[in-house]
Amino acid sequence: MRPGRPYVRMIGMALVKCEGIVLKVKDFGEADRILTVLSGSEGKFEALARGARRPRSRLVGVTQQFAQVNLLLFRGRNLDTISSAELVSAHSNLWADVVRMAYASYVAELVDKMTGERERNDRLYSLVVAAFDTLDSGALDPRVATLAFEIKFMAESGFLPQLGQCVLCGAPIEQAVWFGPEAGGVVCGRCRPTVRDAVAFPPAARETARLLLTLGYDRAGVLKPREDTLDELEIAFRAYVDQRVERKLHSLDFIRDLRRMEQEGGQG
Repeated sequence: MRPGRPYVRMIGMALVKCEGIVLKVKDFGEADRILTVLSGSEGKFEALARGARRPRSRLVGVTQQFAQVNLLLFRGRNLDTISSAELVSAHSNLWADVVRMAYASYVAELVDKMTGERERNDRLYSLVVAAFDTLDSGALDPRVATLAFEIKFMAESGFLPQLGQCVLCGAPIEQAVWFGPEAGGVVCGRCRPTVRDAVAFPPAARETARLLLTLGYDRAGVLKPREDTLDELEIAFRAYVDQRVERKLHSLDFIRDLRRMEQEGGQG
């Protein structure tokens, strides 16, 4: 995990130097690209890469989604311009595996949608880099790696659901075997009838969520959750995220399509 490097401002030149990771890329004009970048020191921002779509451009390799880069920027009021860039890691394995690429896209989209502009957060940056590094290396099952990211991201962003007791009445955790996405946490059987969107959240799912939150990526490999436990966690957490994201996450549709094709292939 690489910490964000402190920015360096050059007096009179409005230059900013930072390390960042590319969350999103969109074409602009005839040959340019606009990048959405997350940096530990600068937060999330947009930067213009002039001529990046030209085959011989020095910016071609550093303006790909998921790339970790060192940037020298001209600071603009709403949009920065890239002066120079150096590749730290392309995370190129993500593009060679459609499943890992799909989960990495979800991580990037979730961070983009749930993170404010120019909010410095070194811990969040390190968390995102660790998620991309883990997905790129294949060290963890991509479902496990992404669930680990989701719950760690929830905790870092301040919207971790209540997992220690019933979120409505405070009943002990042993009685809370449901999850209420709108309510914001686990729900006991007595409160269950009042929660219209409650989904099953048995002890195995709850314990796996606790371990995913507390274990680092380098230790999460010891977990061997059952497929039905992963299903329960995904259903609960994705519904919880839907309640808190203003816009639809298109990457989730792609993941659902891949899962459906995988299941249909296994039945064939």
